[in-house]
Amino acid sequence: MRASVWRRGGRVLIVAVAAAVVAGVVPPTGFADPARAASPRSAVTEQSASELAAATGESVEVTGERTEYSTTEANPDGTFTLTQSTEPQRVRADGGSWQDIDVTLEKRSDGTVGPKAAVVGLSFSGGGGGSEMLRLGQEDRALTLGWPTDLPAPTLDGPTATYADTPVAGVDLQLTATAEGYHEVLVVRSAQAAASAELEKIKLTAVGDGLSVVPGEGGGLRAVDADGNAVFRGPAGLMWDSAGSETPRPQTQLLSAAGQDPQTAKAEGDDPVQPIEGDATAELPVTVGEGTVSVHPDLDLLRGQKTI
Repeated sequence: MRASVWRRGGRVLIVAVAAAVVAGVVPPTGFADPARAASPRSAVTEQSASELAAATGESVEVTGERTEYSTTEANPDGTFTLTQSTEPQRVRADGGSWQDIDVTLEKRSDGTVGPKAAVVGLSFSGGGGGSEMLRLGQEDRALTLGWPTDLPAPTLDGPTATYADTPVAGVDLQLTATAEGYHEVLVVRSAQAAASAELEKIKLTAVGDGLSVVPGEGGGLRAVDADGNAVFRGPAGLMWDSAGSETPRPQTQLLSAAGQDPQTAKAEGDDPVQPIEGDATAELPVTVGEGTVSVHPDLDLLRGQKTI
C-alpha cells in the first residue's frame, strides 16, 4: 500500500498509508538460477565463451549464466567477471528469450490489468469486486490483497491504474507497477475528503497462496514461505506535507526503482512520493491481523490547520 495526497493553498499533503511491497529475494552473487538460464540451443557456456574470448582477445558473455540481475563474462586471460545489480535489468519472456523491463500497464484477456514485462507476476483489478484488488506472485507462491468495496474500472496511464472516487468522492486510489512489485496511492483532492471517516483506517484483506503475511522490521510487513523465508516485503508507511517544496509536486507515477535507496531518489528529485527537507512527516506502522493488513493515518497531520 502507498500514499494519499491532497492540496491546500496550492501545496500537497502526502500520506503513505503503507509502503511498496517488492520482491524480497535476489539470486545470490556468483550463482545463476538454472530456471532462468538461456535456452540450451542459444546458451553460451563458460567453456565456449572462454575459448572465444582467448581467440578474439575480447570479453564474451556467458549467456547460459545470465539472470534478471546479473551477467557473467569470460575474459581473454581465462578469468570470469560477474556483474550483478540490486535492481533487475531484464525479464524472461514467455518464449524463453530475454526482454527489457516494461511496467506499462495493459488490459488482459481475464479482465485484469498488469505490466507488460516485470520480474514478478503482477495483476491489478480491472474493476468490479474488490477482493482481488491486486495479486503479486513469484513462481508458485502469491499474495492477494483485497479492497473492502467494489472498484470502478481504472484509467490507465503508463504504470499507474487510477480508480476514481475510491473509497469516497474526492479520493482516487492509484496502483502503480514496478519491476519487482507495486505502490498503492490514495490521492485526496480536498480538505472535505480528508475529513472522511473512511480515511481514518485503511484496511485490506490479505490472502497468501503458499505464503503467510507477518509483521516486518520497523513497522513493515513480510510475506514468508513455509520455511520462514521472505518472498515479498514492505516497509512501514510514511506521511508528510509539502512544506519544503516551492511548487506542488506530482500526485501520480511512483516510479522509484524497487531496491533503490530512497535517499538517492530523493536527492535526485525523481521520486515524487518521498519527503524532502522541510516537510513535516509521520511514520505509519502496518498492522498485520488475521487475514488483513491495515494502517491508521496520522489525523493531526492529515487534517491539521498547520498542514500545508
